[in-house]
Formats: sequence, structure tokens, C-alpha cells
Amino acid sequence: MSDLLDDDLEFRGGTLQLSTDNVTPENAENNTRNPEKKRTPINANPSVLSGTDSLTSSTTSFADARNEQQANAEAVTPTDQVKTVYPRYDVPFDRENIKDFFTFRKGVVETAIQECITALIFPEDGEYLGSWLLTEITLWDNEKERIVLLTSRLVMTIKYDFIAMKQLAFKKTYLEDLDTIVIGELVYPPSSLVPERNLRGVRLMWNKGEPLPLKTVWNPFSQDVPFLTFASHPIYWHKDGGIEERSTYDMEILAQKLQRAVESMPSSACCIHHSPIVIQSYVGVTSLLHNKTSMGFFKVRGKFSF
Repeated sequence: MSDLLDDDLEFRGGTLQLSTDNVTPENAENNTRNPEKKRTPINANPSVLSGTDSLTSSTTSFADARNEQQANAEAVTPTDQVKTVYPRYDVPFDRENIKDFFTFRKGVVETAIQECITALIFPEDGEYLGSWLLTEITLWDNEKERIVLLTSRLVMTIKYDFIAMKQLAFKKTYLEDLDTIVIGELVYPPSSLVPERNLRGVRLMWNKGEPLPLKTVWNPFSQDVPFLTFASHPIYWHKDGGIEERSTYDMEILAQKLQRAVESMPSSACCIHHSPIVIQSYVGVTSLLHNKTSMGFFKVRGKFSF
């Protein structure tokens, strides 16, 4: 029942668009003089993906946004303590609510991931690179709890029942099929009524810059969506311990290892973009209800668990 509202019937259309806002030299100078002001992240390679427009962006290695922000703060004045945070994370759920998640229980995630690795990863899938429990954001802006496995050849997304402790479904996406990877803040179109997420994500695409066909855009049951979007799992913000203890729930680490894996493939022509990820949702009533009640996650709900 965790995917009870998977098939919501909200209709949307449009093409996928990525955009960035450049910062002028004047603004950059002003930010240096006034370090207390909020910094605007600078994107070196602004890009737009609309219809068949081509993408031009380098595949230069990137640093974790949190480390980059810290480096920028130190570059202003070593003694100044700039209390800005990039990105502006809105922590999902509270400490008490997160305890209802079955994945918050000790050993549950580790056991499930090890089971998936043993049962689903084969020698022909390449070298095992890492595993995560993340939030997948669907075409319809619904959040789903997913195990993600990464090898040198593919990304595997697994739907797992954390109550019965069994696999329900899985999907393999081969790295050689990817043409674009986008890393950045999750945003909505300017005309959207959906509140901002203030959250970062990574999107894997293999549609070669083409707009989604109408049979996919207007069909809530379609399984042919040519991209995957991941964000950090809610547990990331509530897990006790340091970076290592929370790394299993951290989208940023997946993004880094994914880029290294793609760059190490001689035949890969995948472009890496650091731009906002546009979620084409304009009203999103059903998705807001779905996400607010965390229907895509396995948790205790009163006298019931689903």
C-alpha cells in the first residue's frame, strides 16, 4: 500500500527545461564587501534543455556543494564566519515523526541492501561501487523510497518492502545509455503554485534532448519515462553520527561516484550539468498530499503499517 497514490490523475504537459541565473561581476564584488549577505551560487555552464536544443557543457569534475560553499566562505576572509547555507535545505519531517519510518530502525537498511546486492548484482554488471537508500521523485512529483545500487556499468533502482523485508521490483539503467546528468537544486516552473522544495537532487537522463512524447506525459501509468531523479532520504537529516553514518542516505555521494563512473567509460558521451532541476508540476494537489503523508515510504500509521 506504500504506493497507494502512485496513479494520481493530475495532467501536465510541457518539455523539460533547465536554466541558471548568472551572477554579474558587480554582484560578486558586492558579496565580497558584504560577506553577511546571502551568496548566489555561480553556475559556470548555464544550459537549457528544451525540445531538441543541444546541450553544451563540460564534464569537469565537481566538488560537493557543501564543501564548495565552505571554500567560498573561507576565501572572503579567514577570520569571518559567514552563516550562510547552500543549498537552503528544508529538513523533511521532525525527529519524532521520522521514528515511525521502518528504515529508521537499526539494521533494517543494511540488511535490505546486502540482500539486494547478493541477489541482484552479477559479475557481468561490472564492479560494485556503492549503495544508498534515497528518495526518488517521479514525473508526477511523487516521492518514493528506493534502494539504489551503482556499479561501473549500471544504476539499479529497487522498490523494497521494509515491513516484509523483501524485494518488490527493480529497474536497471545502463550508464552507456545516459546522455545527460544534471546536479542541482530542485525547482518548479515560475508559474507553478507548488511551494519550493529548497532541496538538491541528481537527474539521470537518456532521452537525447527530445521532449517527452504525449503518450508518456498524459499517461499516469506510463513506465517509459526517460529519466530518474533522486534526492537525499529524509533520514539523512535525522541520523545520529557523522558523515560516514549518514552517507547511505546522501544523494551528493551518489552524484560524485556516478560522475566518476561515467567519466571512466571511454565510450560514454554523457554531459554533466550543474543547473537547477525543473520539476514540471504546476498545481500538484495530489502530489502534495502524497508527499505530506509520506505515502511513498514504509512507516507506522496509527494502528496500521504500510
